[in-house]
Amino acid sequence: MVQIFAYAVFTVFFLGDIYIDLQEQLPLSHVWHEVVMFAFSLAALSWQVWMITKKNRHIRAIHTELLEAKKSYLEWKERSKASAGAIREMIDEQLGQWQLSQSEKDVALFLIKGLSMKEIAEIRQTQEKTVRTQATTIYRKSGLSGRQELAAFFLEDILSLPD
Repeated sequence: MVQIFAYAVFTVFFLGDIYIDLQEQLPLSHVWHEVVMFAFSLAALSWQVWMITKKNRHIRAIHTELLEAKKSYLEWKERSKASAGAIREMIDEQLGQWQLSQSEKDVALFLIKGLSMKEIAEIRQTQEKTVRTQATTIYRKSGLSGRQELAAFFLEDILSLPD
């Protein structure tokens, strides 16, 4: 904005000076130089205004895209809530069928989410050894061999390709 103001001041100054010089009937060679300077300052002013207008349009376009992306994300999040709730109920039901304790169910959910044993221990405020023991019990009760099979058990059908 400072540049636009400066170019506008120069443009007005040169225009005023040309007017005064013409009123005083100074030689055209003198006025000609000021006309050239006026043209340059007017061109610079026009270019600056054009660039700022172009950048403002670009910013508005990006802002619009951002708002659309945010709206799309919020819509997706809202639509997925119902599905996520249903999936969570199905997972809870399956964990219950495996006769897991509440602590084992919690650890199983963290394992499915991909948390490390250390992270689970920190969240549950317990020892990592305890989490490992619970994980082993989960795998034994479920008949699965490990974390990958546990996650695949619940995600395989959800993420499978359509027929």
